Amino acid sequence: MTAFTRLWIISGLSLFVATANAELVRTAIPRATVNYLSLPVAEVKGFFRSEGLENETIVIPGTTAIAALVSGNVDYSGAGGSGMRAAVRGAPIKAIMFQTEKVTWYLQGAPDIFRITDLKGKRIAVGTIGDTQDTLITMLVEREGLTARDVTRVAMPSRSTMTTILALKTGAVSAAVVNADESMLGEKEGLHTLAFIGDLFPYPFQGFLATDKMIAERPNDIKRWLRPMVKALMFIRERPEEATDIAFKKIPMGNMSRPMVVEGIRRFAKAFPDGVPGLPSPQGIKNVLEFDVRVPLKIKEDIPPEKVLSLRLMREVKEELEGKR
Repeated sequence: MTAFTRLWIISGLSLFVATANAELVRTAIPRATVNYLSLPVAEVKGFFRSEGLENETIVIPGTTAIAALVSGNVDYSGAGGSGMRAAVRGAPIKAIMFQTEKVTWYLQGAPDIFRITDLKGKRIAVGTIGDTQDTLITMLVEREGLTARDVTRVAMPSRSTMTTILALKTGAVSAAVVNADESMLGEKEGLHTLAFIGDLFPYPFQGFLATDKMIAERPNDIKRWLRPMVKALMFIRERPEEATDIAFKKIPMGNMSRPMVVEGIRRFAKAFPDGVPGLPSPQGIKNVLEFDVRVPLKIKEDIPPEKVLSLRLMREVKEELEGKR
């Protein structure tokens, strides 16, 4: 049995069997959360079927997703940041779209923390010291008048939602970076959402990748996949209540109530650009290359966008859909 066949394929994310008149495509995502609700929405609403596709969504964490993409076991991967860093090192892959124009993270505080200035002398949980979360948290507290030395950033990688909530409630940390839906669960437990980190500046997030070979040889097939993804993102932004119904059917939502999920989806959609999503702004491209690639890899020279990005097809889809709207 290969490593790929041992991967956990998430139940409930619309694993379709390809019919005679539909092409099966496989899309890998790192986690089954609201952040990747676009895939089940595109499946349930028939956006993939309208392009003659049946999509199979597979949860593959970390660098394993890059290996699956390069080997051809999946067609698309949502491992945007790690994928771009792999591309710089020579992997034959490129980012072809980004779901959002901003990061989707929120900073959540403990029950006794009401504003960012209350964090002076306190501990803040981030993924890893020196990573993107760490960098953005430093910028955020400095924007509010504190200095980097006024807070202590604590590495808490790969933590679950309940682990984060417990750490905040017990005082192990006084604030933590969470996703939109996680912020709703935290508030239910008496925690306080302090800021939407995405408001700092444009920073394209949740990138999807394809191989250089597919980009060169099958551009129209990629556009057939991009259109449903973009339509699903617009559906999520414009019809959060209906998107919530799909989330409850297709994604493990834990003990979240329907109003909590609706609000969580609205908070997630705050990271979307206006109009047709998917194509980062020029400033966003500069920022994602800086903070997702150059800084983590400690590269001194500038990184040419074409080294890690191939956005021409997404630009064509955006222009096409803007014309229809």
